[in-house]
Amino acid sequence: MTTRPTGFPRSIADPWPLIGRTAELEDVCARIRSGRGVLLAGPAGVGKSRLAGEVLDALAREGAQTARISATSASAGIPLGVFAPILPTTAWTETSGAVNDRADLLSRCANTLVERYLPARLVLLVDDIHLVDEMSATLLYQLADTDRVTILATYRTREASPEHVVGLWKNELVDRIDVDGLDTGHIHEMIKRVLGGPVDDATLAYLAAKVQGNMLFLRELVISLYERGTLRSDDGVWRLQGEFEATDRLVELVTSRIGVLTPDEHTLLAYLAFGEPLTLPEVERLSTLKTAHELERKGLVVTEAGGIDVQLRTAHPLYSEVLRGSLPVLRSRELVRRLADTLEHDGPQTDQRLMRIAEWRLLGGGGDPHTMLAAAHVARWHYDFGLAERMVSAVLHEESNFDARILRAQLAGLRGNVRESARLFSSLADAAGTPDEVFRVAVARLDHRAIYAGTLDEGLDVAYEAERALADTAYIDDIAARRAALILGKEGPAGAIAVTEKLVKEATGSALVWACMPAAYSLARTGRLAEALDVAALGHRVQLELHEPMDWYPCMHRFYEAEAHSHAGRFGRAEEISRAEYRVAVDNQAIEAQALFCWQRAKAVTECGHPHRAIRLLLTAISIYRQLGRPQFVQFCYYYLAVAQAMAGAPQEGEKYLADLDGSGLPSTWFMGVDPVHSAGWVHALSGDLRRAHADFERAVTEGRRIGDRVGAIAAAHGLARTGAPRRARELCVSLSRDVEGELVSVRLAHIHALDVADAEELNEVSERFEKMGATLLAAEAASDEASVWEKRNDRRRATACRRRASLLADQCESPVTLSLGSADWRSKLTAAEMQTALLAASGRSNKSIAAALSISVRTVENRLQGIYSKLGVHGRHELSGAVSEYVGSD
Repeated sequence: MTTRPTGFPRSIADPWPLIGRTAELEDVCARIRSGRGVLLAGPAGVGKSRLAGEVLDALAREGAQTARISATSASAGIPLGVFAPILPTTAWTETSGAVNDRADLLSRCANTLVERYLPARLVLLVDDIHLVDEMSATLLYQLADTDRVTILATYRTREASPEHVVGLWKNELVDRIDVDGLDTGHIHEMIKRVLGGPVDDATLAYLAAKVQGNMLFLRELVISLYERGTLRSDDGVWRLQGEFEATDRLVELVTSRIGVLTPDEHTLLAYLAFGEPLTLPEVERLSTLKTAHELERKGLVVTEAGGIDVQLRTAHPLYSEVLRGSLPVLRSRELVRRLADTLEHDGPQTDQRLMRIAEWRLLGGGGDPHTMLAAAHVARWHYDFGLAERMVSAVLHEESNFDARILRAQLAGLRGNVRESARLFSSLADAAGTPDEVFRVAVARLDHRAIYAGTLDEGLDVAYEAERALADTAYIDDIAARRAALILGKEGPAGAIAVTEKLVKEATGSALVWACMPAAYSLARTGRLAEALDVAALGHRVQLELHEPMDWYPCMHRFYEAEAHSHAGRFGRAEEISRAEYRVAVDNQAIEAQALFCWQRAKAVTECGHPHRAIRLLLTAISIYRQLGRPQFVQFCYYYLAVAQAMAGAPQEGEKYLADLDGSGLPSTWFMGVDPVHSAGWVHALSGDLRRAHADFERAVTEGRRIGDRVGAIAAAHGLARTGAPRRARELCVSLSRDVEGELVSVRLAHIHALDVADAEELNEVSERFEKMGATLLAAEAASDEASVWEKRNDRRRATACRRRASLLADQCESPVTLSLGSADWRSKLTAAEMQTALLAASGRSNKSIAAALSISVRTVENRLQGIYSKLGVHGRHELSGAVSEYVGSD
């Protein structure tokens, strides 16, 4: 759910913390303690004043005499005006009231100031020293040349200032320290600190790029986005959603930085705000180079190399944002229309330029419908659905424009208007008159109605109908490839492979690319991992060679490649692929790919641990998929989120997510193989309901065998063994592992066997094999299992060593809660039946409820609990939850 707070989080409203300045703070304090003055120089907004203030506060706490004055543009016109707050009026006049000459006045002011703070040495902070008047600059120079006053000043670079201010550092009366803006890492840290929770990486990248290290701009931008509701917490993860709109505070701040402009300067700056970057020839057509030079001199525009021409941009990204938002509508229309009229047919027609021209035409009017529609497609794949809809609407008066009508139907679905999307697609299907139109409508319906929304039966009907209509045409393989994906959801991996095997061998172009996606995923699920990797690589290569783009990105094949590596136990390689693709997606602002690889990186939580990281990644993916109108993909992520929450010690949250899934109205599918059933098993196990958990695991094994998901079935059998039923797990695995490739399956089976026969030596070997492949959680569990065996053999030394190793491994993966970790002491003392009863009792179940769950009498429950209390050395139910708290994730 999306939360819109009613007020600022306290950390936003309060002064922001000082981050990334520890070394500079200590350095400046040390210099001043030694008697050296310091001038902090840097551009506006980088945090000079904040750093200086922290220095002054630190010295004051140590007992130093301190004072602070601030220069302003207003005080610059008043001789010694900056000193008014700390100098008495008697320092300004003689007894008679007449003003002394300049030298005498300066001497008297200096003496008065020094005497006021005697016997201590004064540390005087002068904020914005570049704005002081000439006489104040002279007085500060004289004070710095004494041993009674130490100057600490902030100084804005590239600003004109009095000669004596420059002389302070030029003549080494103070040490000049140049202060840069905060680096990206510290910007990210600051944002997360003030928002008080996780922030998705794309939002961090956007904010860091917009402020370019300027902390003042960062503060006002974050507050502005928050106030407008554009920056909001979605299920606990902060994300940007919606269009930028500056508050009055931000507008006033940026306007004050820009300063007073001539009409020509303001016009050129506005052109840049709407059209940057502009080349010098383009600037000459719109304005004059003289105006450009003057803006550059003022520090409001910058030049950069761009191809064969020098390009101009505004000096800061927020200048453009604020200028665009603050100009009157009619003035904006006039400016962008001239931009479009002047530049529409010049330069390379890149996607970026196409979008710019279309936006100009939307605001200013005119333009070519074909250009507008092409730009709408670009906007759709930049995930700006609102802009894409406005562009489509501009050309929809032409009813014959089939392209625009398809895109409008797609956008309705992407914006969550499911009924409107279905209506528009149905109308398009009726209107399709050529094979090409039939094909395009069918493909769009399959993507948006079947795969995104999960309406499999509807999708299969559409696919079969399209295949009949397009028989003996070049389109038939494309439809069959998409049908294979639906069969994966309806029947499982084996069914999808039956359709794709021929396509992968014989299809070409986009049909081959599409077939490779369900094929690679399904092959990996059946355990044919080498083939899965080959098919994923083939699909990726062929898609990059296509002349026409497809609606699904090439990175999908990388997702399936990472999937296959995970099933093989090559978790490091899978993480490497997913992390690299995620970074590319963040850099390119491709939010769909961001969600895809957040999800992929979180899926291995039951093997590698890291439940808290998995929760953050999955919440980000869920937020994006909601924004994109992908309920089916939200459902996929929820299953893994439920497990991650349970392993993070919150099984009740996991159960809530499972309940939400049950009430969502979405049909269950096999797109994720048996992972949904397997996930439910883990949530129930960690909630203390082992009977239900074991039923889930057994069902996952049975269904996995039926639909061809052998990898998922063996993982579920492993879950059964990990939660106390290794004998049954071993029985279920008979013949299941035949022809399943990969080290992970081999070690899972070894773990099941070792648990069944209580072989400590084999458990040790299993733990080391898991650790080597990066399955750190499984390695920790196997070490804990080994400790239990040694405990039963009364070998305390070895048991302690194993528990220590298990603890170290668990710490590497965020100390997840499972039924093995942290429980070797008490678990070894209980039978399987007693352990199940203890877990249910510790989770708060009544004796009657436990009896019903286990199909035994209440008297049997009572007797069993008495035996448990005796074995564990506790005095009743009230102490039981504490004894097994790590097992059930109690708060």
